[in-house]
Amino acid sequence: MAKSTKSNLAAWQKCKKLKWSSPSRALPHGLSGIVSVSLGMYLIANSMIGNLSPYKRFMDVNVPIVLMLYSFLSAFNAVAGAQLSHLAWKETQMIFRRCAFLQLCLAFYTLRFAPVFDQALSTIQSIENSVISEVFMSWIHYFDVMFAIILVFCTLSFQQVAFEQWIVHKKRAIASAVSIGSLGILLLSTYPIQLAIGGHSWWNCIQQTYSEQNVGMVGYIYVPATVTFSLILFSATLYQRGIISDVQFGIGAVVITIVCLVGTVLSQELHIPFVSTQRIYLPCQEPIEDSTEAYILNTLDFSLYARSFWREVFGVHIEQN
Repeated sequence: MAKSTKSNLAAWQKCKKLKWSSPSRALPHGLSGIVSVSLGMYLIANSMIGNLSPYKRFMDVNVPIVLMLYSFLSAFNAVAGAQLSHLAWKETQMIFRRCAFLQLCLAFYTLRFAPVFDQALSTIQSIENSVISEVFMSWIHYFDVMFAIILVFCTLSFQQVAFEQWIVHKKRAIASAVSIGSLGILLLSTYPIQLAIGGHSWWNCIQQTYSEQNVGMVGYIYVPATVTFSLILFSATLYQRGIISDVQFGIGAVVITIVCLVGTVLSQELHIPFVSTQRIYLPCQEPIEDSTEAYILNTLDFSLYARSFWREVFGVHIEQN
């Protein structure tokens, strides 16, 4: 008992020594992380109860100020984190830099799939000068492709990290956490890949079929994913500082990831079924019935699994009106 108390006091003393304003007061990694995660929790809480107005507007202003602030602060926090990566253990410095790039990608997609982004693009496309409009859309597509490549590369690279932790360092808890977390993010990468391949016309087509897909994508996928990733990175920092053990970090990261995935999948299907979908593979046109593509589509349709869970466990039947 005394040993446990002493250990907790030592951990608390180390927590007090964390520098929340590093690397500089103009670029405070810790403080920006606290604010961005707090805003993210606020958004997630609204998603869980089915209040999706923060993703469309703020009070009487027809602009999602909280969402935009959250996205910008998450990106800001990623940049600050990259600046601090040299303070990590030498063998993990590159990992933390890749984490910063991955967080930048997630922050980008919280706005890219948001209704406000479509509104801005519609305004630009309505410009009479078609040359300006076409050039701007070309640049948007360039960023879509670039961020998709970075997202997939960084996510896949973490599987190598998990392998090394499992085989070389014998830290099974960390290996499991990294592997499960990166696989979860890899599932989210399918939408950016399809956006990069199909372009904005693909995204327009999807929204014509599912009117609330933009809100669902942001409120139940990318905001929760970004918050989860930020919490895992903070846990990794605590582990490197010796404040928590490798087992505590591993278990915590796995629990956070699973709770996020399960909670958001179930909530989305409860609040906005049929007007949004959780199909991982999301083609613009429905495939031919009984085809291989149709089989893949149904296998990767998490909406079906969520409805089945609500029906079998809670007796809630989600039917289309």
